[in-house]
Order: sequence, then C-alpha cells, then structure tokens
Amino acid sequence: MMKPGTKILTALALAALLPAALAGQDYPRRPVRLIVPYAAGGGADTLARMLGQRLGELLEQPVVVENKPGGATITGTQFVVKAAPDGHTLLIGTANLATNAALFGQLPYDASRDLAPVSLLVRVPVFAFAHAGANIASLNDLVAQSHGTPGGLSYATAGNGSAPHLAGELFRLESKSRIAHIPYNGSAQAAAALVGGQVPLSFDNLSPLLAHVKTGAVVPLAIAMPERSGIAPEVPTFKELGYPMQAYSWWGVLAPAGTPPAIVERLNQEIRKALQMPQIRDRLHAQGMQAVGSSAAEFAAHIRAETDKWRRVVTDARIQTQ
Repeated sequence: MMKPGTKILTALALAALLPAALAGQDYPRRPVRLIVPYAAGGGADTLARMLGQRLGELLEQPVVVENKPGGATITGTQFVVKAAPDGHTLLIGTANLATNAALFGQLPYDASRDLAPVSLLVRVPVFAFAHAGANIASLNDLVAQSHGTPGGLSYATAGNGSAPHLAGELFRLESKSRIAHIPYNGSAQAAAALVGGQVPLSFDNLSPLLAHVKTGAVVPLAIAMPERSGIAPEVPTFKELGYPMQAYSWWGVLAPAGTPPAIVERLNQEIRKALQMPQIRDRLHAQGMQAVGSSAAEFAAHIRAETDKWRRVVTDARIQTQ
C-alpha cells in the first residue's frame, strides 16, 4: 500500500507533467511559421512549400513559409533560436548546421543546445555542373581547363558553409584543380549565375538545375554519392572517376530548444505522415531528393555525425570561408 507521503509526491509529479502533455493536444493554436534560411526559389524553399501545404492540412492550421536568407543560413537559424519555444516557429535546418560548426569559430548560437530536432526530411546528393558553353564535358576537362585558364575557374554554390561548398573544396584538393569558390545567397541565385554564364561551374543539388539539364544548358559532370542517381543514371559518381568523395545536402525540421516534447512528437508524427504521401514522395524523387523521415533522436544523432565528419574535412583540407 502506498504511503500518504508517497501519494502526494506522485500526484505532484503527475501534475508537473500535465501541462506538457496537454500542450500537444491544443497545438497549434494559430498559423505556424516555417523559416527557410535561404532565398526563395531554391531546393530548400521548394521542399518547405511542398511540406508546408500538407503539414498545414494535417495540423489544421496554415503553415506559412518565410524566407530569411543571409550569413550562410545563420540569419534564419538565429531567428528561430530566439523565437518562443511553443511550436509556432520552426526551422528548415540544413547541412549548414553541421558545416557552420566546423567552419566558423564563433556562432551566435549552439545548434546542439539551442535547437530541438524534430525530423530529418530528405537527403539531396551534390553534383558538379558545368555551363554548356564552357566546353567542359567531364571532370578531366574541368581539371585541364582550370590549369589552362589564367587565374583558374570559379564555381558557384548556395553559400559559404554549405555542403556543396565543402564538396567543391574537397574536390579542389583531391584533384589539384585551380577552382575558386563564389558563394551566392541561395541555390536559385547560384543556379542563375551558372545558367547565365557568369560562372563556368557549380556544385549544387540537382533540383534547382534539373530543368536546365533537360534543355542542355547545363552539363552534370558527376554525383558525390556511392551510387548513381535514379533520376540521372547517365551521370557517373565521383568515385567512378577516381575521386572517392561523398557529399549530400540534407534538410530537416527543428524547433527552438525548450519546445514541449509533446509538441515535438506531434510535429514528428505529422511530418512523417506527410513524407509518406505519394504526391510528396513522387515529387521529391522527381527532383532528385531522397525522402527520409526520422525520429527526433535519430535526427539529433545525424547532426552530430555530420558535424564530426565535416570538421575532419575542414581541418584536413584547411578550408576557410572567404
């Protein structure tokens, strides 16, 4: 039989847990803001709008996508870190959560402390691309032309600290090519620079350049994954061409630290439902994205592993941001 004192302590403990449990039941109480730390038009923005529509239906509240680019995703990330931890402001977190920690000595936040992972959404392989007018049809052409061009060649990416940026720098070192990084404020701007011939090369995901690949305006040279892409099977892997490197962007949803676990769990469940919808999975595949969906704990472990991986690459390759 439970002693009276024990009953009181148990009741108090249950009472303390009650608000957190109820938090998930009446959530959300108003529209949810989904912050994309890139300019509109890129792959992360496309995914956010696709997910936001379906997630809004499941949550029975509008999910409003807001673009807050700048500072290698630091601007948008910091905005969410400072938001109220009530589940009404969420972040499309990117591989920059790992790469920024490796590249920058000081950040205005600690991603592992100030954000609550909800779910990993997708993995997005990094490709090397060339402008069709650059007369670069292969990685061998790229390396040769980089040495034969005064000052070398430049390549565009979505910004400093992105997975494509580090992939480009890793290739530069492994191939001993003379290529220089030009960061843009998101994939849409980087893609426009490549298509417009402002830069001859780009390291990026397939999605923002897919239409231009189909028209022949852009040439995909290699994919930085162990296997070829199902949507572009004609493109060889870097490994096949003698450069055993692997790099992919990834996007997930995070909330401010301190968000009640019941709300994180509710979001996790609804996000994973959305990712299972054929209209989303099929569209993601058509854009060269690999749908994942994960538990909050799995996503947290993924961020830690990616941070360790890129920190080693940054150290070994002595990569610095401009």
